[in-house]
Amino acid sequence: MNNNKPTYRSDIDGLRAIAVLAVIANHLPKTLLSSGFLGVDVFFVISGFVVSASILGQNQATFSGFYSNFLSRRVKRLMPALIACVATTGVVVFLIDPFPRHSILTGISALFGVANITLFNFELDYFSPSSKFNAFTHMWSLGVEEQFYVVFPIIVWLTIFGKARRPPNIYPASIVLMSLLSFLFFLWLYDVNQVAAYYLMPTRFWELGTGALIYQATNRFDSTRIHRILALASPCALVALVLCFFVPQGYATLSTPVAVGLTGLLLFNSSHNISWRMLSLPPAVYVGKISYSLYLWHWPVVALGPLLLSASWRISGIYVVTMGIAAIFSYQFIERPLRAANWSRSKPLDIAMAFTCSFVLGLSAFFALNSEDSPVGQDAVVLHPEAFLPLLDSGLPYGNTCAVDDRRPLTPQTFERCTIPPVPGSGMPMIWAIGDSHAGHLQGLLYELHQAKGFGVHLVETPGHSFPASNGIEYAPRQMLFNEVLDNLKPGDIVLIARLYLARTNPTTPQGNISEWSDRVSGLAKELEKRGVSLVLAGPPPMFNFTDVRECDIDERKNCAVARADIAPAIDAVMKQLTRLRNANKNILIFDIFAQVCPPVLQFCYPDDGISFLYRDRDHFNSLGSKRLAESFVNLLRSKNKATPPPEANAPLSHILPIHRLGRVRTRVTAST
Repeated sequence: MNNNKPTYRSDIDGLRAIAVLAVIANHLPKTLLSSGFLGVDVFFVISGFVVSASILGQNQATFSGFYSNFLSRRVKRLMPALIACVATTGVVVFLIDPFPRHSILTGISALFGVANITLFNFELDYFSPSSKFNAFTHMWSLGVEEQFYVVFPIIVWLTIFGKARRPPNIYPASIVLMSLLSFLFFLWLYDVNQVAAYYLMPTRFWELGTGALIYQATNRFDSTRIHRILALASPCALVALVLCFFVPQGYATLSTPVAVGLTGLLLFNSSHNISWRMLSLPPAVYVGKISYSLYLWHWPVVALGPLLLSASWRISGIYVVTMGIAAIFSYQFIERPLRAANWSRSKPLDIAMAFTCSFVLGLSAFFALNSEDSPVGQDAVVLHPEAFLPLLDSGLPYGNTCAVDDRRPLTPQTFERCTIPPVPGSGMPMIWAIGDSHAGHLQGLLYELHQAKGFGVHLVETPGHSFPASNGIEYAPRQMLFNEVLDNLKPGDIVLIARLYLARTNPTTPQGNISEWSDRVSGLAKELEKRGVSLVLAGPPPMFNFTDVRECDIDERKNCAVARADIAPAIDAVMKQLTRLRNANKNILIFDIFAQVCPPVLQFCYPDDGISFLYRDRDHFNSLGSKRLAESFVNLLRSKNKATPPPEANAPLSHILPIHRLGRVRTRVTAST
């Protein structure tokens, strides 16, 4: 153990430069390094090394002084730039992102060192948006490090600085044991739950522990022979580390420990040999010095770029220049000055000041997020209408009330809250909508039918569970709901069934269980016919290839369009199956959504109408998209004499616009501006 103040090593800044550039290259619009994410693992090892050097250089008589001194230095190092980044990015997110909730909640979590836990929980959420557009996804690694900073000084105090007598090697032995257990846990959990292995601190401890052990080794093993060996090995290690970034992503369980080991070897090399000189080149050292700010700012630029720039401007060069300017400003005017400043006379007060700022900022963002006067820009709202509408009678959120799955259980109030009777005097029947999330995405259609025509509507979706079940074993909550529907059915009512028909593949194909499902539907149709009830089967909508609708650009519509000829064969195969059902059951009607959204006269299918997006993701409508189907749905019912309202109910449907009207609603940076 060395109690002297650690000396500055310029080669470590060079390593930081390699790490941050690898991460950026992996995240740019055109990925340059398939395993550039290993740069984060390099950062973890460096952090373990540097923090170990810092904490073992302390000389405190009490645990409270030891602990507060360490945390104060970490807070002054990390928090100013972090708070500035979260505050600035948060404002931009509120202004331009139509779905800001996950970004803002992640940003708030980052202020308190738990962004990795928040992101882990999001990944478990069926409705979680793509992390690609979460402006603070990258903050997970800060959460891992900050949680390590809370635990590590306690380990050091218990094994080195405490008053009790201990064996001389208890500290390194403890770190070795915990790192080994962490590594084995990482390997096991990577196969069982890759998300947990990626995000959680216990599965990352071994990387930070490796850095801490390397620092111990540099103080214990120092000889001419070792330096001679390192002079030969370290240049090879540097080249090998760079090559790791080119390894295919699927080999992460192999490339990760290799990258960690190579980083440890380069940190162990403190001699001024060729690798040290390469890492100490002035450009590399400067990039290393600003690497923290560069890491903070690179992802907001990448994540928010598609929301600000048209596709032709989303080029890596513009992103790199933007994140570089932001990082230099952050380093020169926030990170460096505030790290060197005296905040107060008390280390605990320094910590309290930082977390008070975090608390105020986080609380402000939380209230803004949940305010009725949302700061989300009006253009963003027009471009991306709500995925779901509040319930008509109660105003309750649809997703937590009328979607039933393992995470949102069926309650005694579900059926009543999600059922709206016909408007008195309308003469309209009830429409009982049943199915998986593809029934749920018809909410806008159903609410328009109720408000404009007086239909009664019932909608409870069971995501991931179609109805009727192909294997004949119904999802228990769905069966309970359907039993209630049966108890309330009246002659003239309509049962509307929708489901996911297509596999989410490219090119898409019909689901393999359509035939078995059709047999079950035929039996259901016969049962409903006895009750004088019609059965409407909603056909599949176009399925697109984007992972998040925010990738798309109305100004350049073909970015997310699909050729009609590419998806028509799969949809036609489904429609033939539905047509056979209709021909065999006189009370079945087919609602051909594909023909309405992408008629045969079109060469391409689009997820938008030229003004607003009609989809919330690759195969689900948003509330506006399904609302646009209301007129054609009414025409289908009228053609079969299933909806014969009194004359006063024949007013035009409200807000029905031509689906393919073109236009623009907001100014974006385009190639022509």
